[in-house]
Amino acid sequence: MSIDQINEIVSAADRVVTAIESKAAEIDNKTAQLASDYAGKKNELDKQVAENSAELAIVASAGYRKAIEDASGGRNTIVIDDQGNPNVMVRIPRFNYEDINQAILDRLGVDLMLGTGTPTMFQRNGEQMGEVLIAKYLASSGANGGCSVIGGVQPRTSVNYDVAKALCNNKGEGWHMMSIHEWAAIALWSLANDTVPRGNTNYGRSHENKLETARRSDNGLPGDTSGLARTDTGKGPATWSHDHTEWGIQDLVGNVWEWLDQMMLSEGQVITTLDNNPEIVEENWIRHAAYFDSPVDNTGGTVNAGSPILNSRITNRNGPLGDDNSNNPYLDNSHFAAIIKSETYQKAEVLRRLLIESESTTTVSGAIYCRNYGNRFPLRGGLWLNGSGAGLGALGLSNARTSAISSIGFRPAFFA
Repeated sequence: MSIDQINEIVSAADRVVTAIESKAAEIDNKTAQLASDYAGKKNELDKQVAENSAELAIVASAGYRKAIEDASGGRNTIVIDDQGNPNVMVRIPRFNYEDINQAILDRLGVDLMLGTGTPTMFQRNGEQMGEVLIAKYLASSGANGGCSVIGGVQPRTSVNYDVAKALCNNKGEGWHMMSIHEWAAIALWSLANDTVPRGNTNYGRSHENKLETARRSDNGLPGDTSGLARTDTGKGPATWSHDHTEWGIQDLVGNVWEWLDQMMLSEGQVITTLDNNPEIVEENWIRHAAYFDSPVDNTGGTVNAGSPILNSRITNRNGPLGDDNSNNPYLDNSHFAAIIKSETYQKAEVLRRLLIESESTTTVSGAIYCRNYGNRFPLRGGLWLNGSGAGLGALGLSNARTSAISSIGFRPAFFA
């Protein structure tokens, strides 16, 4: 074969390769165009699906809300928070202190000296509100890093004060952690209406009526002191709600202690907001001339130093200033209203309204626990093993804000 023939064959081969490369490039361009068209159509379809899903979710939520509102006569509603979590809420309409006080006087024969006017629960920075929405159930785990308020699940526990407060605030505008103002007003309303709730106060049952039970987290027997006796949200009978109906606020008494906002005990001194305003920072809360004093000057060990004394100052402190730990003595009394008031203590109406002091032990029940050193944040209601120490008046002021244990939960509230 001659050189010219070989060159012709090579040249022909080059033309074939060039043609193949050209055709491959053409195919690649068409493939890329098809892929681009597919991606565009897929994105458009995904967007339509998302929009339709959102519309369906809104329709479903509206239907859920309407069903709850119709069944409860408007007393309950559903609020979907900014994180997309459902929250079953109880509407609490405004009432008057004088009416509550008179009803208690008529029924129990005691004047709790609550004064007149709108309860602090319904006052926000001086502005009066017609109603406040309170979570029907203890908060439980939710989507998108948030929390929900739904029945039949385990409450969310093992969160400290700041985490619990943030979980409530992050739900959106108007949301906040239940305050001491809200708790106390609801407790007094229940007392006036003779509907003080029972609850899980004896390992899955009520210590007052052992036939009243709810499912324990460990599926254990009611009354069995072994295992984890925390019950599911709202699984108890109607007598475990604040108005003794299925539409009331559930599990305020027993089950788990609940963090409350807008109060603290700092080095034994009572500090609160004056009305229900969660936006006020702690540094601007009001320091009252009210201290939980100790009957003894004992700082040794984690022992019981006796019953706290309401005093105008601290005469006996049971631990070092600034110490938020629990390595020193504590104070307690089986009834928060039974603690002694010193001769120099000046009674305060606002503290009676918040169930921190009381004119009589004929009121809601519950023990008080406190430490008069360091900063302590309030827990109310008691837990599953407290028995008669649990109650709407139960007040825990022994825990630092960092406490995060399985016997402490929380409850959101909402300004509509």
